Amino acid sequence: MRRPKTGLTWALALAAIAAGCDDDDDAAGAGTLAVDVYGEAFIEEGIPAGAPGCDGCVEDGWAVTFDRFLIVVQDIEVRGAETVRAPEARVFDLARPSSGAGHPVFDRAAAAGTYDALDYRVAPSREPAVGNATTDDVALMAAEGYSLYVEGRAEKDGTTLTFNWGFDTDTRYTACETGAQVADGGTGRSQLTIHADHLLYDDLDSETPQVVFGLIASADADGDGAITPAELAAVDITGETRYQVGSRDITDLWGFLAAQSHTLGHIDGEGHCDFQPAE
Repeated sequence: MRRPKTGLTWALALAAIAAGCDDDDDAAGAGTLAVDVYGEAFIEEGIPAGAPGCDGCVEDGWAVTFDRFLIVVQDIEVRGAETVRAPEARVFDLARPSSGAGHPVFDRAAAAGTYDALDYRVAPSREPAVGNATTDDVALMAAEGYSLYVEGRAEKDGTTLTFNWGFDTDTRYTACETGAQVADGGTGRSQLTIHADHLLYDDLDSETPQVVFGLIASADADGDGAITPAELAAVDITGETRYQVGSRDITDLWGFLAAQSHTLGHIDGEGHCDFQPAE
């Protein structure tokens, strides 16, 4: 005849059940969560020239090539099975070829599971570390207080214009809709994707902006072939048909480009992020 369980026996049984639950949790295991940054072919190979209405080109016939595209990435937080943080600032040159793979930002041990939300920040840093950029690039970004530095050229009908523009804008990209899956012993990956063509959009609010360079090209007032921030700041955009700014207090082309620099960040290619300028 079985005797009823005593209080001690019940306690041992409950402990065994709890241990079994813990074993189930442990069975999920752990792997690696990796984050890369990528500027797509538009930065690595350039934005080709095309006619109005073309897809993936500069619509007014200019071809734009980036020789350097430096960016300071920091304050990364990935949420899901657990929260993984990488606060340190690193400088990357997205113009360096990656064969479509992008450049590693970090990889960390992480609990197995789904990671579906990511935040990151593009902002100046006084002491950034090297990502894939040179030490001279890192020193430039720190000394000038830049978050973004683009250097390159635009060509059309035998004319070549150069540019090197540094931006000190501070932008937080939040609620990025990622989908990294970390399996036990495996690696899940998210990609910070930077869209250089947004810098050349001709409207801050339109859902169908054009990628153009003509007005920027016209800013070369002294005809020396180099388009400077000062020359861009001298171009009044208040009378332009496009180049609309909504309620923003922006009246010149340099201010317009600075505002567009807040919009470059995406996730996993075309994935959506909310963006919040710090200024």
